[in-house]
Amino acid sequence: MRRLPLLAFVSVCACSGSRAEQKMSFEELYSEPEPSTYRAAAAPEHAPANPALRRAAPEPSAELQSALSTFAERSRSFRRQVARGGTMPAGQAENWELMNGLLDAFLSRAVERTDARDVSRARTVLEAELELDGRTYGDMPGALAEGVVLRVGRLAVRMAELRRLEHPEDVGGLPRLSWPVEPVTITSVFGQRWHPIMGELRRHLGVDLAAKQGQVVYTAAKGVVLRAGWNGDHGLQVEVQHDGRWLTRYSHLSRVLVEPGEVLDLGHAVGLAGETGLATGVHVHFELWRDGQALDPLDALPDEDAQRPRGPPVARSDTGS
Repeated sequence: MRRLPLLAFVSVCACSGSRAEQKMSFEELYSEPEPSTYRAAAAPEHAPANPALRRAAPEPSAELQSALSTFAERSRSFRRQVARGGTMPAGQAENWELMNGLLDAFLSRAVERTDARDVSRARTVLEAELELDGRTYGDMPGALAEGVVLRVGRLAVRMAELRRLEHPEDVGGLPRLSWPVEPVTITSVFGQRWHPIMGELRRHLGVDLAAKQGQVVYTAAKGVVLRAGWNGDHGLQVEVQHDGRWLTRYSHLSRVLVEPGEVLDLGHAVGLAGETGLATGVHVHFELWRDGQALDPLDALPDEDAQRPRGPPVARSDTGS
């Protein structure tokens, strides 16, 4: 099975912006399984259209909270049985897989039927355990690591959806943006995180989106290019000015496809994905700013399945790298 360094993957798309115990056998740890803890509940029906009824519907999931506690306890047990730098036991990999499956069932619920406390708790536990595993084990199965990071991103999106639903007054003034790459896989979210290169806690001023080398990156809204070129740790970056003093930034590009002053429509190609600047892998670091303040882009983005118009990528011989 393909394996890769875990701490590098935890922020496989880490940027310069601001973002981790010796050997019990699998049989010993799982000799008395608790199937009820991990049994995925059937997704409830969608909430009624009435907003008042929607807000009253969500209830914390006792099953999810119990599963998260059990998952964390088992993770600690495995770390105590392995020397630092050792290989992740098969039992811990299965522990992660079970947790991923339960989260899939939880996230299949309609937004209106989701309790924000469950989302916050799940995201906190996953991020903490992933970092602790990264500090303990030397590597992690690649497909498993990708799956965990994907679900952390989906939890972040769900929390943004809940904020918009419960507090529309807080996000009513935000622009309606579109995703700059497709398909959408969030590998690092906005806020405090452990930076994998600098080795310290930093504030991450945007979201990181998985991408392939050379994948086309599109503008999230119509606007005017303010800057297009090298910007230190961000590598090749495009900055676009939008209505209402909003800015979006697209960093770590391998090539720039626009020029300062160029007017762009929604979905116009601004560059090609890469890993220029301070980055541990190919990805797009996407930021949203207003009046010098960085905001969480997820509050202004739709769900991952939203479609939008695309403009043809136009390469320029005088702006690439």
